[in-house]
Amino acid sequence: MKPSLRKARQVPESQAWLEVLVFTALALAIPAWLRPSDPFWQHGDFAWPMLGPLLVALRYGFAKGLASVLLLVAGQLLLRRVDALVTAQDYPFGTMVGYALVAMVAGEFRDLWERTNEQQKLQLDYVRDRLDTFTRHYHLLRSSHDRLEQMLAGHALSLRESLQAVRSAIGQLQERRLDKAARAILGLFVEYGGLQSVSLYAVEDGNIIGEPLARVGQTQPANGKDPMVLAMFEQRELISVAQLQSRAEQSQYQIVIPLIDVNDRVYGVLLVEQIQFFTLRESTLTLMAVMAGHVGDLLRHALANPVMGPDEKPYFHAQVLRAQREAKRYAIPAQLMKIRATEPSAQAERVLEHLNATRRGLDVYLYDAQSLTLLLLMPLADELDQAGFIGRINSWSVERLGKSLAELNIQVEEQRSLPVDEEAINHFMELGR
Repeated sequence: MKPSLRKARQVPESQAWLEVLVFTALALAIPAWLRPSDPFWQHGDFAWPMLGPLLVALRYGFAKGLASVLLLVAGQLLLRRVDALVTAQDYPFGTMVGYALVAMVAGEFRDLWERTNEQQKLQLDYVRDRLDTFTRHYHLLRSSHDRLEQMLAGHALSLRESLQAVRSAIGQLQERRLDKAARAILGLFVEYGGLQSVSLYAVEDGNIIGEPLARVGQTQPANGKDPMVLAMFEQRELISVAQLQSRAEQSQYQIVIPLIDVNDRVYGVLLVEQIQFFTLRESTLTLMAVMAGHVGDLLRHALANPVMGPDEKPYFHAQVLRAQREAKRYAIPAQLMKIRATEPSAQAERVLEHLNATRRGLDVYLYDAQSLTLLLLMPLADELDQAGFIGRINSWSVERLGKSLAELNIQVEEQRSLPVDEEAINHFMELGR
C-alpha cells in the first residue's frame, strides 16, 4: 500500500477556515475564562493565547496562521471595547506583534516542509513509474526468453539434426516426387524454421505453377512477379527481406526458399509470408537454405544410400559438390578423406567393413571393394573431428586386431577441408590403385 501524506490542500477549504475560526475562538475564550483578571496571559508562565494561532500555522501554513493571529487580535479588541473583558491592563500590542512573528515563522517552515515534501513525492512517483515500466519490460523479456527456451528444448535447431531429419523423412517416401513429398518437406521447414504462414509450390522452367502443393496458415496466391521471387530465380538461393532493402517493402513475403539441387535446378519454392520474430536471424536462414539444398538433391536422386558403390559415384560426387558449395557460401565445415589398403588382407577388409558399419549420421561413404578404397565425406566436421575419427579407428584396430592401421598397410591418402579447388576434388574422386 502506498503511503499517503496529509497536506492542507487535501482538506476542503471550508473545513480549513472553520478550523481556523475554532482554534482562534478557543485561544480567545479559554484564557478569558480561566484567568479573567489576566485574559492576555501577560503574567503567566506561558502565553496560552498564542497556542491557537501557532497550531493553525503549523497545520495550514503562513497565510492561515497570520489570519488566525489577526482574528485573535481583532476579537480581543472587540471584547475589550464592549467591556466583555474586564481588566485594568493595557492592551499588549508588542506581545501580539511577537505572537504574529512566531506564527509567521512557524507557518513559513511548514510551507517549506510542504514544498520539499511535494517535490520528494513527485520524485517518488517518477521512480515508481519507471520501476513499473521496467518491471513490465522485464516480464515481457522473461516471457519471450522462456518461450524461446521452450521452443529450443522441444526441437534443437541444430544443422546436423535438421539434415538428418530431411534424409529420414524423404528417404522413407516410396516416390521421390515433389507432390508426394510436399507435406513432409513443408513440415520439416515449419518445425525447424519457425514458419507460421507458408506455401510450397512446384516450379517448372523458372515459373511457379498451379496451386500450392502444401501450405500452413493463411496465405495469399503466389505472385510470380514479386521482387523477392524474381531475385530468387535470378540468384538461385534463399532470399530474405534483409537482402532486398527498399524493394522488400513492396514484397508480400518475408523469405523465399528455393528447393534447388547442386546443378541449380529449382524443383519447388517455399513462399514464407509470416515467421516467428525470434527465429528470423542469420543462423536460421542458413539452416533453411542448407535444408532446401539437401531436399533438392534428394528429389533429384532416387538413391539415398549413405554407403555407396562405384556405380553410384556420380551421386557421391554431387554430394561432395553440395558440401563444397555450402562451405563456400555459408562457411559450413566439411572434410574429405580417402582411406586405402595398399595390401589386401582379411584384417584390412575387416577394418574397412567396420568403418562402413559405424558411419556417423550425416557422413556419406563410397567404397570400392576391388581397390579396397574408401572415400569419406564428413559434413559439419572440422579438422579436429577428422583427427579424432582417425584416432578412434586406429584404437579400434589395435584393440580388436592387435595391429595399428599402419601395420595393416591402411593409409589415409588424402585429408582435405572444404572448400578446395575443382582439381583437388577430381583427384580425390579417383578410385584406381
